[in-house]
Amino acid sequence: MKYISKIILLFIVLAVSSCNEEYLDTLPTDQLAADQVLGTISNQRAALEGIHRYMYGSGGSQDEAGGYGDHLINFDFLGQDVVNPQRGSGWFIAVHQWLEHRSNTSSLVSQTYNFYYTIIVNANNIINSIDNVEGSADEKNNIKGQAYFYRAFAHYTLVQLYAERYKAGQANDQLGIVINLDDLNNLGEAKARSTVDQVYAQIGADLTAALQSLNASSVTFTDKSQISKNVVNGMLARVSLTKGEWANAITYAQAARSGFPLTSSTQIKQGFNNYGATGWIWSSRIIPDQGTYFSSFFAYMSYNYNSSHIRADPKCINADLYDLIPATDVRKGFWAVTAAERAAIVLPSSFAKYPYMNIKFQSPGAGTLGDGDLVLMRTAEMILIEAEANARLGVANEVAARTALFSLVSQRDPNAVISVNTGQALLDEIWIQRRIELWGEGFNFLDLKRLNLPLQRSTRGSFSLTQARITDMPAGDLQWNWFFPISAINVNPNLIQND
Repeated sequence: MKYISKIILLFIVLAVSSCNEEYLDTLPTDQLAADQVLGTISNQRAALEGIHRYMYGSGGSQDEAGGYGDHLINFDFLGQDVVNPQRGSGWFIAVHQWLEHRSNTSSLVSQTYNFYYTIIVNANNIINSIDNVEGSADEKNNIKGQAYFYRAFAHYTLVQLYAERYKAGQANDQLGIVINLDDLNNLGEAKARSTVDQVYAQIGADLTAALQSLNASSVTFTDKSQISKNVVNGMLARVSLTKGEWANAITYAQAARSGFPLTSSTQIKQGFNNYGATGWIWSSRIIPDQGTYFSSFFAYMSYNYNSSHIRADPKCINADLYDLIPATDVRKGFWAVTAAERAAIVLPSSFAKYPYMNIKFQSPGAGTLGDGDLVLMRTAEMILIEAEANARLGVANEVAARTALFSLVSQRDPNAVISVNTGQALLDEIWIQRRIELWGEGFNFLDLKRLNLPLQRSTRGSFSLTQARITDMPAGDLQWNWFFPISAINVNPNLIQND
């Protein structure tokens, strides 16, 4: 695929590992071919570590260089539950206004497109070469399993953005994205977009291969930036939920959270910045001297990072959603609404304070040295998947759905009682809990698209129409699909643009 050859950043193979810095001293230069760079098992491991590092530091403009963390912000700014009160530094505003993802020349669409295909091709380099490298089967299976996961993860994210939503129970022959299984030395000719069904078939095959490889390996890590069997099961649960495969979603979600107790009501108030939290299954662990500083997730989404964006623009919650949280729920404290609540937040006088501002995400350090660990998958999400999937299976599974939901809500609100809702009312209750629990973690836009729900932004609280431009977007509108970058289309005549 000719375009891919133009975006590969082979430095990913040479990137410093968050836990193996010595690789910098042993790898050859980026002038060598991929098969030479990946000719030893240690270099294969270094290439994988490079992908881990790339997840939170990919280069680009300030609002893009933070890697996947910045993408999560974009996904929430396109949604309805994160409110931007005023312009501030200007970052993410065109995204919030539903303009940038529909521009084929925007850096958002090109950086996002390049980011995931860079991960894909670097994963391909591992998958397509590691069997020919000398090394223990344990080590090779672990590395290959993680590479399969990354290829699936990247294709999955791309197809959700650049294609129409997956329609459960229907033929999904609408155009998806280009599937790439090639390495650097065998890019081939320009490829056409596969169907959404074909893309999801490849995602499923890769996640199955990832699980098989990791099951065949005894290598384990305590570092949650590494891809474990739990993480793969969690991604399988997400994909199954998207496809409407409810029984599979339940099975995979339960497997994903095995060994990861739900974060306690005490620990959940500690700033969402520590990968060691009990309920975190997958996380980018940020080494202090390897942070991305003003490009980091916390430079935009925390309440206390010393950046112009935070000082002028603390992120707020949809006021209508906030009002649905019981007063006795610990999560009510994630946002400061009243003047007294805002006054209690200790910040320098140069920091603005808005009603409904979030204090969920706390930068763990002083000044600009506060890049926190980035949460990518939590036990709470898996419980919510289990609850939703059970509810969608019908009356026979509603007790299981209510039980799963209560296992989460009862840990957030000591006065909670188990739900008595059924049918759509139960699904609506689960949806509200999902919005509350996962606020600011990058799910809202993709959830709305998955569920074929309209965008409906509350105009109360700190909402600014000047900053948001729109309050509503009908479900199924073409604007839910991102444009492909013109740079990709220029080098691949088979890449058909979204209307």
